[in-house]
Amino acid sequence: MIGADVSVVHLLVGPPEHGVVRHGAAVHAALAGDARVIAREVDPRTATNACTATVPDVVHLQFTDRLFGASASAAADAATGLVAALHERGARVSATLHDLPQLSDGTGFARRVECYRRVASVLDAVVVSSDHESALLAEHLGLDVTPEVIPLMVETLDIAAADPAAATGGRSVGVLGFLYPGKGHIETLRAMDGLDADVAFVALGAPSDGHDDLVDELHAHAASIGRPVEVTGFLDDAELYRRMATITVPVAHHRHMSASASVNTWRSLRRAPLVPRTRYTEEIAARSPGTLVVYDDADLTPSITAALHDPSRTRIGGAVAVHPTPAEVADAHRAVFARVGR
Repeated sequence: MIGADVSVVHLLVGPPEHGVVRHGAAVHAALAGDARVIAREVDPRTATNACTATVPDVVHLQFTDRLFGASASAAADAATGLVAALHERGARVSATLHDLPQLSDGTGFARRVECYRRVASVLDAVVVSSDHESALLAEHLGLDVTPEVIPLMVETLDIAAADPAAATGGRSVGVLGFLYPGKGHIETLRAMDGLDADVAFVALGAPSDGHDDLVDELHAHAASIGRPVEVTGFLDDAELYRRMATITVPVAHHRHMSASASVNTWRSLRRAPLVPRTRYTEEIAARSPGTLVVYDDADLTPSITAALHDPSRTRIGGAVAVHPTPAEVADAHRAVFARVGR
């Protein structure tokens, strides 16, 4: 429990369906036994109003630039302004920084680095979701900040929904999450070129704004070799889990992930997705062995082939624990809040 003399408000800025807000809501649910932690969904322009009734000792934010402004500089202005206003009211402010800048951001990299540098520099405590993100912060922001690392939780979802017996129809390879450049959808589909044409490709999700062309690209490539392809669009949780249960081989070929909700959703259903070998995926594999199938760069096609022949490769064994649990994540947050609020 958080110390009796420490009060906390957990501000969730942005729409409830956004992945970062969903993460914050899951953290809040894990903290639900602690009545001193209150979650509020707010607009970044009016966020300080959420703390007007009773100023807490600690305000915790979930920050990604895309939720706080239309541009990286606007997001930095909004977030640093919010932190300054909260400091003026006597609160200390911690934040989990999501989507840390990395070189794969391309032309937006420098602007995002400056945004995250500005935000991190005004916080009383910084939290990130992986050792990999901690390294990104050290490598790119140039600040003397040692973040707390609290990995994304693996929730306990309806295991019955992911029972292999629930799968019907033919064999399939599935990618979970929004479609956007670099997520790995088209690369995964191309890696299937040498497989039997009746193995379907399924994208479980909708295109990100402005990326409808990626759907056309998937359909065009699949049509050229006669492969069934489906882009499901948005699915509510119940339907999403049901459809995930029908996928023979889950793949997350995202070369630049630094903390992945889609990988953890597979793991929550006790599926071990195929993932490329990166600093981040090796970190997950070490923290929670037996919950991923890690392949080297050249081995995506043979890894898919092997999993099609033996789908049990993508099932997490009943004796395997999947970490971190909601309780572990909640305890880690309580420790941060207690330290910051002292």
